[in-house]
Amino acid sequence: MICPHCDNGVADSSNFCGVCGVALSLNIDSQQSPPQMALGLAPWKGGEVALGVFIMIMAMVLLAAVFLSLTDSDDTAIQVWASSNLMGLAILGVVWFLGLKGINADLRSNLRLLGLNPPRINLKLSVLLTLGVFAASFSAAWLFFTMMDWLNADWLAPPEYPPDMVFSGAASVFTFQALAVWTPITEEIFFRGFIFTGLVSRLGIWGAMGASALIFSSFHLDPENLGVLVPIFVTGLLLAGLYWLTGSLWPSIVAHAGQNAAALATAIFLV
Repeated sequence: MICPHCDNGVADSSNFCGVCGVALSLNIDSQQSPPQMALGLAPWKGGEVALGVFIMIMAMVLLAAVFLSLTDSDDTAIQVWASSNLMGLAILGVVWFLGLKGINADLRSNLRLLGLNPPRINLKLSVLLTLGVFAASFSAAWLFFTMMDWLNADWLAPPEYPPDMVFSGAASVFTFQALAVWTPITEEIFFRGFIFTGLVSRLGIWGAMGASALIFSSFHLDPENLGVLVPIFVTGLLLAGLYWLTGSLWPSIVAHAGQNAAALATAIFLV
């Protein structure tokens, strides 16, 4: 049998291609432990991914318009909290209707399609890889912004988070809930579990990593802080790679949450 994606010769009994990892059959036992790269198992493909990205762009525009109409309100923290939670709900709706709806599988199998299963590697290695991605992402951002500062490229300077974007005192827990818990979970489900996974069968591993990272960084576009696109793109690559290596979305969620929590802590306690 020939893999339809990479033209690699595989045994007729194989469920997955040994080179590109694309699933060769959807008739796979939900209890089966897939090999390192079984992301081609996703029944949604590029068309659903493109539609999902378009819908989320429209959702962002709609939310921005709604909150722009509330300019009389000076409580930026409430707007950040509300928009983050609403975007997360929109993500889950898109993933459900474009990815999982209509799939005759149990809950556990559906979660596995999104990578919400235990890592395929041992816990110690998963933790080390997660910490490595966390450190590499911060190092890449620091290096990039240091270079931009050295080149006097002010238009690529790091963003300055307004102090009023977070709740004060004990209420700051709500900001952490929205930006350091809810947002990492839903964004990883969308950008890695849905987009990256859905593009693997067409673009291959590296192509899907690059495309999903580009979409990830584009969703964080800030006309006043264009410099964030580069480190966020690198972070997107690292998080997709972490998902690929561990076979689970949870390490990527933890690394993403750690980054957001560190940024929030800096904005709250050090600014």
